[in-house]
Amino acid sequence: MTQPSAALLASWATELFGVSASATLLPGELDWNVRLDAEGVPAYVLKVHHPATDPSVLDFQDEILAHLARTAPELAVPRLVATAGVSFGGHARRARLLEWLPGTVWADAGPPDETRLRALGSAVARLDAALAGFEHPALDRPYRWNMRQAVALLGDAPFVDEALRPFVHTTLNRLDELLPALSALPQQAIHNDANEHNILVGSDGGVAGLLDVGDVVRAPRVCGLAVALAYAQLGHADPMAAALPVLAGYHAESPVTPQELALLPDLVDARLAMSVVNAAVQRRSDPDNSYLTISQTEVRRAIGAITREPRELREARFRDACGYRPIPRERRIVAWLQSAACDPAPVIDRNLAADPPLVLNWTHTDPATMAAVGSQVSASGHTFGLGRYREDRDVYRSDAYAPSRSEGQPRTVHLGVDLFVPAGEPVFAPLDGTVHSVEYRADPYDYGGVVLLEHATDDGEPFWLLIGHLGREVVSSLTPGRRVRRGERIAWVGAPAENGNWPPHVHVQLFVTLLGRSTDLPGVIERDDIDVWESISPDPNVLLRIPVSHVPARDRSKQELARRRRANLAPSLSLSYADPLHIVAGDGAYLVDADGRRYLDLVNNVAHVGHGHPRVVSALAAQAELLNTNTRYLHGTIIEYARRLAATFPDPLSVVMLTNSGSEANDLALRMARTATGREDVLVLDWAYHGNLGSLVEVSPYKFNRAGGNGPGPRVRVCELPDPYRGRYGADGPRYATEVAAHCADAPPAAFLHESILGCAGQVEPAPGYLAAAYAGAREAGALCIADEVQCGFGRVGSHMWAFEAHGVVPDIVTLGKPIGNGHPLGAVVTTPAVARAFQTGMEYFNTYGGNPVSCAAGLAVLDVLRDERLMAHAAEMGTFLAAGLTELSTRHSIIGDVRGRGLFLGVDLVEDRATKRPATEAAARVVELAREGGVLLSLDGPHGNVVKIKPPMVLTRADADTALTTLDRALAMVGDVTA
Repeated sequence: MTQPSAALLASWATELFGVSASATLLPGELDWNVRLDAEGVPAYVLKVHHPATDPSVLDFQDEILAHLARTAPELAVPRLVATAGVSFGGHARRARLLEWLPGTVWADAGPPDETRLRALGSAVARLDAALAGFEHPALDRPYRWNMRQAVALLGDAPFVDEALRPFVHTTLNRLDELLPALSALPQQAIHNDANEHNILVGSDGGVAGLLDVGDVVRAPRVCGLAVALAYAQLGHADPMAAALPVLAGYHAESPVTPQELALLPDLVDARLAMSVVNAAVQRRSDPDNSYLTISQTEVRRAIGAITREPRELREARFRDACGYRPIPRERRIVAWLQSAACDPAPVIDRNLAADPPLVLNWTHTDPATMAAVGSQVSASGHTFGLGRYREDRDVYRSDAYAPSRSEGQPRTVHLGVDLFVPAGEPVFAPLDGTVHSVEYRADPYDYGGVVLLEHATDDGEPFWLLIGHLGREVVSSLTPGRRVRRGERIAWVGAPAENGNWPPHVHVQLFVTLLGRSTDLPGVIERDDIDVWESISPDPNVLLRIPVSHVPARDRSKQELARRRRANLAPSLSLSYADPLHIVAGDGAYLVDADGRRYLDLVNNVAHVGHGHPRVVSALAAQAELLNTNTRYLHGTIIEYARRLAATFPDPLSVVMLTNSGSEANDLALRMARTATGREDVLVLDWAYHGNLGSLVEVSPYKFNRAGGNGPGPRVRVCELPDPYRGRYGADGPRYATEVAAHCADAPPAAFLHESILGCAGQVEPAPGYLAAAYAGAREAGALCIADEVQCGFGRVGSHMWAFEAHGVVPDIVTLGKPIGNGHPLGAVVTTPAVARAFQTGMEYFNTYGGNPVSCAAGLAVLDVLRDERLMAHAAEMGTFLAAGLTELSTRHSIIGDVRGRGLFLGVDLVEDRATKRPATEAAARVVELAREGGVLLSLDGPHGNVVKIKPPMVLTRADADTALTTLDRALAMVGDVTA
């Protein structure tokens, strides 16, 4: 039936729904769709459904939209406005009015980048997660687009183009075999149609919405993922390169299980086969409807590309994208090869375990150097040379090493170990096994003579060893299926004329799967494929057992590092800056990125005496070379360090206990206080942060009152932050402290725990007189006072070694961390003899690494540098200069509401209005990004994320401070005056 004009459909919108708008026709499979623009702005979509459409199906769709609107209103999906009936051409139809979702359909939005592809996966995962709780009988309706029912489409395979018919038969028969495994997975409602015409792309290039709930069915959620992957591949010369970011985005939102990944390649193929079959059937019934075949050209291309890649390799790449080991059995095989049960013979006539080789570097070499490798080995005094596994070589220049995929890089990464010995020397089987295949490959730079041996672990798990660059006679001396014994000579090292024109050597390569191939397995792969192929072809030295370090370090691109980080590290780990930095070195007050750009580091109070300080590095290396053990032995370093550290504290703080971090120190301090007092409750300051252990998140409002937090535990009472700038009592410290006394009167606590300057609260130094009054109130109730100096200690405040000293108080316990080891994991608790004695209950305190000699050597070096380079006085001088410069900036930038702090622990509070002190959160974020672009690293904190924190390494120079002020001035000017 001919579709009505846009004008007629617009008139129906007015008649049925009271919407006056201009109309633009949209494509549709069976329904009539039109966009309605009100006053020139897209506002609605009118869908007029085919008369044969079951009304219950439309009711079903309406209920889906209602469910999503109710349970996941944040999702960008159509919202149903109203429905009505309409008659046309003697047929009754259902009309539905939906809100318009802005955006460009994926098919028209241009080639997607990796970020958009990841966003697609995330969007599909969120939508299917929202659908998981939806129930309706129509979820189980007979439906040609339900993957659980797709095997039935084999009956329509004769309608498919003859060239695609084998793919359809193979794929759907394979799906039939997998149905029991598919049925064993949890079933739920899934969107089931994330094709290129149902995805909207926003003006920012991200995914702006998903359309059309008409294909929602009950199926395992991996089927919905497979649909998204199938269509995301379309239009890409390397379909997998497009599918992998989609999968990674989905997995980050809704982790995919190994069981689902094992089915995923076949399910992606099944969706493509379903598309081919259904398009063929629909084309027969409605040959003039171009929408029915809108994707078929690209579907054909995608099928052609994916069928060239082994299914197991696709699954391995899927697993790798999700952070799983690409080949699961690799772990078991490598574990056996490393075990005592495996006793290999040498592959060449050398004692590989005792004779050290000359390790060759072919990363950059030339033909002359290659040809002379034999004389190079002889001249070195070594008995053989070793070519490295996973070495990225520039020797692979011929067409034989062209990319394996159309969008790939040249193959340059060597996956075997090369053993260089003279031609004609014997080659031996390392283990009992069978000849899988043997061949002479005569092309230049190929293997020449090559044999593939099949072996097995004690549990019968097969693995294979490829040995190449052999003499030609190997094809006559070995035949497939022949048994070989451990230590049996199987071949000779080939001469250049018969080994592919290489210097005489044997290439040894281990495989845990053959991917359906034989002696043509690649010995060299593309850089981007290393992670997957390391699992397919692990380092053969697990079998050769040559005791040298020979595997080069990986040099990953910034993009690759980010991708691997998302796959292998927990998503709760954050990165700084919108465009994260790839930092490779540190030098004094600077960090250096992979391109050699230096960034002035105003963030890292951890590198207290400067990144890579030579005295700290030297002390670490010297002690590590000599001894590293635990505290159950007498050792001079820990004693010297404890004595030197305690000497920096006022009486009676004289007892030291060492940990690995500030978090451990705070946890230990709380244990000591609770043991000493017999009480459990702790008083803390609002917005304080004391560490990442569970016991410390419980006492850190900065954590428990923010996203993901559960509020204070029953043992924690929060006291008002004595903030001189934003607090309700201003600089009246004793007035704030009355709350501490009130809490103590209500129920005496074990401890009053505080940061001496609160960093995460926004570099807030407690109001004058607060700590003295709070200590008095706490101690009157028998509570201990704990000063957390993890961030602000070790002379950073300039005026004193410890920030609490500026307030005229002496704590009962002090905790240290971060700068204590200049980045080496070290922490400490310093307390009084009385508290230490009370903690001696019979339960030993033992920390395996706390107080180890290497850590103590680092700590001593830090104390030496602080003293010898007078860094506390330097912090006072530089802090005064910076504070004055920041104050001067405030006269020209009204966004600066407050400059505060001591020494090199400063904060700049940015506001939209100085009178109301309304935080300038968005502007602050922009300032930090602009400063980063200018080469200065800053960070933000405070309850509103609007306080610029300045806490650089203590070696900051006057020139560095000038650079910081100039860059910040420029950034503030670019942000502009945001005051009201």
